[in-house]
Amino acid sequence: MILLFLGVSCHDEYNLNDEPPTTAQAGFSFVTSPESDNILQFTADNDFFLMTWDLGNGASARGRTARGVYPQAGTYTVSLTVFSRGGSATSTMDIVIEQTDPTLLDKPLYNFLTGGVDAVDGKTWVIDSTRRGHFGVGPNPSSGAGDIPEWYQAGPLEKTNSGLYSDRYTFFLSGFDFVMETNGLVYLNAAQGSKFPGAFDPGVGDLSAPYTAPTGLKWNIAEPENAHPILSISPGGFLGYYAGGNSYQVVKIEENELFLRYVDQANEGLAWYIRLIPAGFTPVQPDPEPLPDVDFTSQDLTGSRVKAWKLKPGAGAFGVGPVPGSDEWYPSGADISGERPCLFNDLFIFRTNGSFTYNAQGDIFGESYMGLSSEGCQDEANLAGKTGAAWASGDHTYSFTAGTASANPKITVTGTGAFMVLPKAYNGGEYSAGPPRANESVTYDVIGYNRETKELSITIDVSPTGGVFWSFILVPDETYVEEADVLTLNRLTGGDSKAWKLKPAAGAFGVGPFPGSDEWWPNGANISADRPCLFNDLFIFKNDGSFVYDPKGDIFVEDYMGAGPGGCQPVTVLEGTPGAAWGAGSHTFSFAAGNGGSNPKITVTGTGAFIALPKAFNGGEYSAGPPVANRSVTYDVIDYTSAGGNEEMTITIDISPDGGAFWSFVLIPDED
Repeated sequence: MILLFLGVSCHDEYNLNDEPPTTAQAGFSFVTSPESDNILQFTADNDFFLMTWDLGNGASARGRTARGVYPQAGTYTVSLTVFSRGGSATSTMDIVIEQTDPTLLDKPLYNFLTGGVDAVDGKTWVIDSTRRGHFGVGPNPSSGAGDIPEWYQAGPLEKTNSGLYSDRYTFFLSGFDFVMETNGLVYLNAAQGSKFPGAFDPGVGDLSAPYTAPTGLKWNIAEPENAHPILSISPGGFLGYYAGGNSYQVVKIEENELFLRYVDQANEGLAWYIRLIPAGFTPVQPDPEPLPDVDFTSQDLTGSRVKAWKLKPGAGAFGVGPVPGSDEWYPSGADISGERPCLFNDLFIFRTNGSFTYNAQGDIFGESYMGLSSEGCQDEANLAGKTGAAWASGDHTYSFTAGTASANPKITVTGTGAFMVLPKAYNGGEYSAGPPRANESVTYDVIGYNRETKELSITIDVSPTGGVFWSFILVPDETYVEEADVLTLNRLTGGDSKAWKLKPAAGAFGVGPFPGSDEWWPNGANISADRPCLFNDLFIFKNDGSFVYDPKGDIFVEDYMGAGPGGCQPVTVLEGTPGAAWGAGSHTFSFAAGNGGSNPKITVTGTGAFIALPKAFNGGEYSAGPPVANRSVTYDVIDYTSAGGNEEMTITIDISPDGGAFWSFVLIPDED
């Protein structure tokens, strides 16, 4: 315990003096590691709150200690910079590595790039010219989509005769040599033309120029922590399309693929991408996947009148990749619903009348292209007055195209700022800044629909060449109800007095095992012509709480009423019978609005009070009259709409003691 205490007390505290440090205070030493004399462990002589290392091999580090790996013999200049409150100081040391250590060169990164120690002629790479997306550009820094050329991807052989496809690049492990063969021409960014005498327009965009690379070029790879490796070529050499620099982030490297990213030196907001393959390698082009047989209809999209969709909260529901349905580039299998709740509560509402509404539910996932100063979940009101204001909640239109044997179903939304899920995505591109184009149409392919889970998979190609797809999985919002589909007391009574009657259509009068069903009878038949005396009955609700039944002079007689032969009869046949109370009469009613998961309820009270069917009461049916005195009967309103001016409500009553038998009726206002 004493030894441990003494050891800790020997360490200086972080140096936060107001005086700047001296070069001597920035001194350091090193020792070789047990693994190899070419792996060195550096330690600073003193401790400062910030200490940065340049290890002389392209790598850097922070902290009091650092580890440097030097596979090749040579002299390397290592520097340490220390910082105190008063300033900084730097010390340097030349490190001599006497012999090359081949074992340190035997690593996948080097072997993929150079072919390894056995490749005495090195490994030659060329642009993968026949592959879509072999050359392209995206934002810098990269967006949430990841390190991909999301703004533009060249099509196969699109840059023919530019020099891009004839250049060859050979990497040698021995001596870290690099040979660039231009075959007369190089391809370059237009902003770099002044550096290349004889630059000209090759007819495929930007510039080409005659160029012969210098000899004696070298390559180097630095491997910073938590970042892509950095491949650097010595001055005078470069890879592919020249944008002013000679350092490249290695996004991906395999035996037969090298995918690089590099920043445009004339415009730091751009990052260029090139994809290379070994010279002589012929990529296998997979056959296109056959289109799935997607069974999805316009009725699936809208329901009977209106349906709201939202992102499924789960992995794979929001992403971008090289093929439809992929999220390979972002978020690569992660579930981001917890990070972006404001995205996963958005509603996309489709109606049978062709209208489409985006409802952000008060918040959005803001990004800079919308004109917002911060990125992330924020109040939708922040869009007001910004260039992205049209991407806020709004009403638009849509069209639906059914699928065929050779084409997926398609959903097209139209309007200024109309979109599904991702505002910036449109067919063939992405907005880098608002506002969106006026009255734009955006089409999404339906690539899957699961009738069990109700999961709807859609995709949109944001590249001009079919190489970048945003894909989304949507599910219905089962809690969504249109304001026009909410029954209120005022809508029931019309604000004063309102008469309702049975709708003369199939499904308007029936019984079955669950609410709304007529499975047991009449099983889909329209009985309005068979029972006209039933379909002219009026059920009148008044704002003062009174309820009137007006049979319009005739009724449908059944045996339990105790009144003569069955069928349509004058209402007077009920006089003096046990069913007399089921004739025309005045009663009272009460209305309970829906709340959360409960339906609105209409209760009529009085001797013989009923709606649509006299014999039905809660938990049973009369087998004989008279009805119970001053009985209350309650009906659940299971559906209501006033959209488009076509108002109707569906009510149901459970006549079983255990929830197994329901009479249901569809009522409409009497306009006569």
